[in-house]
Amino acid sequence: MFERIFDPAAMLILAGFTVAGFMIGAIIGAVKRESGAAPFVRGAEAAVLAFLGGLIARAFISILLGTAKDSPGAGLAVGWGFFLIPGIVDTIPFFLDTRILTKPEVLLMFATIVGAFSAMMNGLWRIYDWRGLGWLSFPLDVTWALAGNTIGCLVHLINFTWGKHGEEIRQNAHRYKRGFRLKGDDTGAPDTDENQQRGYAFTQGAVMSNLAEKPGDDLYRHEKTHVWQGRAFGPMFTLTYMGWMAVWAIPGLIAGAIVKAGIFQGAEKWCYFNNPWETWAYAVQKLDRALLADTSEQKRLIWSAIFVILWAIPFFGLATFLAIWTAVSIWG
Repeated sequence: MFERIFDPAAMLILAGFTVAGFMIGAIIGAVKRESGAAPFVRGAEAAVLAFLGGLIARAFISILLGTAKDSPGAGLAVGWGFFLIPGIVDTIPFFLDTRILTKPEVLLMFATIVGAFSAMMNGLWRIYDWRGLGWLSFPLDVTWALAGNTIGCLVHLINFTWGKHGEEIRQNAHRYKRGFRLKGDDTGAPDTDENQQRGYAFTQGAVMSNLAEKPGDDLYRHEKTHVWQGRAFGPMFTLTYMGWMAVWAIPGLIAGAIVKAGIFQGAEKWCYFNNPWETWAYAVQKLDRALLADTSEQKRLIWSAIFVILWAIPFFGLATFLAIWTAVSIWG
């Protein structure tokens, strides 16, 4: 369990991220014309976080798997709870007594790369407030909140070529003013920083994408809420968010047809706008979700906060029961 944490191949990968973090950080600092030793300080922060992030993530996953004796069930649970993709890929093979991406060595490599890369990016952009919550944000991002940050790594890679990162630092989160989004602007306006406000922001882990609003603005607080939801609730946040969408997708399609708002509008309103995690974030934003409906028919599909809570109680009760049952069955 502990010996494999320091596997030579893993240490070589961490060394690569460490060197890359320092060099890229120094280059970014030079391009931005930072004075004195500032570029090297930026590079040093990225290098240290890359090494520690990969090592901590690897140790965390190794301990989780080791305490369950590297069982197939533990591999599938960790694959779903902390990386998503391995769990999705191996769900059917699991019942055929086959493992592809949830083997211990594969999951440990996932942890090493995700932890190192996400931490390196966090250091490059100096997101952590080391005088405050940065000391809590960093270890959570490379352990409990790995699922969101795994997808966050993909957002970084997508945004590398056409995204535009915000200039603020020490906010404990990334903000891409322009970048990946699931739903954009349908007005035909030019694709500029200002026009991104008409599209939807997209947050995964500590990465907020397509968010023109700056710290302190209403939408920024909404997306920052998702960042901390992921850190606080870890796998439960990611899986219940997805689970809510899976449960309400078909009923939402039917509801959209019944009220003549459009079947896809029904699915969107019930899966997204009525999602308890989104209801929470919109409350922080202080925005009435019903105001986002384009027609009276669409407005009928958006539930009141009280109605969301009433449905959330049994939903999260069942989710909590399943989580405890899984943990006891595998690690008990």
